[in-house]
Amino acid sequence: SIVLLDINKVSNLRLETSIGSVTLLSDYEGKSKKIAALTNLYLEQMNLFIRHFENIKNGNDIDFGLNVKEEEDEEELYCPICKTMYPDPAKKVCPKCTNKRTIFGRVLKYFFKYKISIFILALTYITSAVISIAWPYLNGKVLFDHVLKKDNKFLDKYGLKGEYTLALLVVTLMLIGCRLISEISNMVQMAVMAKISTATVRDIKTDVFNSMSKLSLNFFTSKQTGGLMTRVSSDSLTVTMLFIDCIPSIIVQGLTIIVTFVVMYRLNWKMALITCILLPLLVFMTIKLRPGLWSLSGKRHRAEKSVSSRANDNLVGARVVKSFGQEDAEIERFIKPNENLKDAEINIVKLRNRFTILYNMVQEISSIWVWMLGVFFVLKTNEIELGVLITFVGYVGQLNGPMNFFSRVFRMWSESINAAQRLFEIIDSIPDIREGANAISLDNPRGEIELSDVTFGYSVTKPVLKNINLKVKEGEMLGIVGRSGAGKSTLVNLISRLYDVEKGSIKIDGVDVKKLALKDLRKNVAMVSQDTYIFMGSVAKNIAYGNEDASMEDIIRAAKLASAHDFISKMPDGYDTIIGASGKSLSGGEKQRISIARAILANPKILILDEATASVDTQTEKAIQNSLKILTKGRTTLSIAHRLSTLRDADRLIVIDDGCIVEEGTHDELYSNEDGIFYKLSELQNKSLANVEL
Repeated sequence: SIVLLDINKVSNLRLETSIGSVTLLSDYEGKSKKIAALTNLYLEQMNLFIRHFENIKNGNDIDFGLNVKEEEDEEELYCPICKTMYPDPAKKVCPKCTNKRTIFGRVLKYFFKYKISIFILALTYITSAVISIAWPYLNGKVLFDHVLKKDNKFLDKYGLKGEYTLALLVVTLMLIGCRLISEISNMVQMAVMAKISTATVRDIKTDVFNSMSKLSLNFFTSKQTGGLMTRVSSDSLTVTMLFIDCIPSIIVQGLTIIVTFVVMYRLNWKMALITCILLPLLVFMTIKLRPGLWSLSGKRHRAEKSVSSRANDNLVGARVVKSFGQEDAEIERFIKPNENLKDAEINIVKLRNRFTILYNMVQEISSIWVWMLGVFFVLKTNEIELGVLITFVGYVGQLNGPMNFFSRVFRMWSESINAAQRLFEIIDSIPDIREGANAISLDNPRGEIELSDVTFGYSVTKPVLKNINLKVKEGEMLGIVGRSGAGKSTLVNLISRLYDVEKGSIKIDGVDVKKLALKDLRKNVAMVSQDTYIFMGSVAKNIAYGNEDASMEDIIRAAKLASAHDFISKMPDGYDTIIGASGKSLSGGEKQRISIARAILANPKILILDEATASVDTQTEKAIQNSLKILTKGRTTLSIAHRLSTLRDADRLIVIDDGCIVEEGTHDELYSNEDGIFYKLSELQNKSLANVEL
């Protein structure tokens, strides 16, 4: 159904961001109202919507120049120095103007670990190159000009004078041996390449994942999940192509070309020049191809990222999509990026096909050219013999492979360097949350919290919290109340240092959280939120998350205290039951109780409850509340609750409005102030509950 709102009654339109999602909120008739909940894919669109809304409400014209950048402006697509299109306009890093030596050297370090394997791989490449040079010579010059022509002078060098049949047999066996050695070399080559490539991909992925795990939440909320997945999965594989296929082949194929030309020159310098006459044309064609491929490769990568992000968005939000019957709409939204990817692929194929056709034509003309002039030299001038001509024709064919490779090498190089740049962007990203050089340990924490003049905002132009001053005593339970989007969750996120304050300080036991060891801080501050995440694995592993050394007895004890033992025992394998990612086989209440058991087992000194019972029914909420009473005993607790009555047992309450603490006191004290925000929120909630009962 569509809900119509009076634009004149809508005010304070704002966004509340969290991991992976953004919520559009407003004040409507004195109450906070949720307008929409979307993934971070639409963050830019929502900011644009707010700006258009403010223009309309203030009577201003809509600035249609404020468009979401689905297609970047022309000046932002190209490097201002070399005018080459950026592979990724979001980064604006030009592969031509970037110091590739630095990237190349960094990637090279990943392969130095496997020196023996690389040495074996080099031997196989050299073996293949030697055989590729020897084969035309044996099959042409030796076979036709010496053996079949019964050249005793040549055969006498090898003790085969007059032994023409034996000489023919020896050459035949040598040709068979060359082919056999070549095949064995190729088998070893593929095996070693598989070993090095898989190991290197593993190492790169490990480094990228290690770096990602240390980055702050800002990094993940500003990135599309699909784009990050593309980097971890496919970019690491692309980088290995540079060293496993590209660089060794450059060396070997380059040496093959040089040695082949030397041999041809020694056989007949005129024929060697004839063979090389069209080579500059091939080089020119390759150079002309490179900028176009770089540009198209960048477009394809952006299209792949968009498709991956769109698919990931729908998989994660499948329940919402189906609940609102938006399958057809999502298919329509998927079609555009998928069509863009198809177009990008087709454009690359078209460019390659045009080049391949021209390239093959030049190669065929080169072969015909060698045959025609070679036959002329054999029949008319007797300058060369038939065996030399056959050898040259063989070398022309042998050169096709290296020349074809060099036609692809620029594409392979650019794709690999671009992929390395994207990976190193993650690896080199500096976390916003960093541990100091001389971090202080929390050996015997008391749980006292103090906030002094704290100001923070997800956007520098719009603070969420303003000059917050708050002191929470050891073992005190503090309830945090406020409208949606007031800054409650932001406040507790700052205490657990998921973000750093812009101004002011937060202290635990008198020590600034920025000076505390992160491991100790996270160990002593645990959070139970409404967005409980269950990892792929057993129930026991999920409860013991963050406390891997816990015994099964400790896990069961924590589950019993969290009222989770009964439903876990009824599972097929009890605590060893494997539950899928996000705990799709569990109800909301079951996931929440596992989360509480996880917090009990962690045994933190400071506990944060962020709407811990917001997504469960009344009966389940009562069971969870009983578990929470056990969990909060003897701990400093900060509790955000949607039902204000559940905070009646809190030692103290604070009310946050528009980023400021506007009220403070016990439940009864705040409720007695009929002009206060807490009283109004309580009355609204009581009326809502009464209507539900009716």
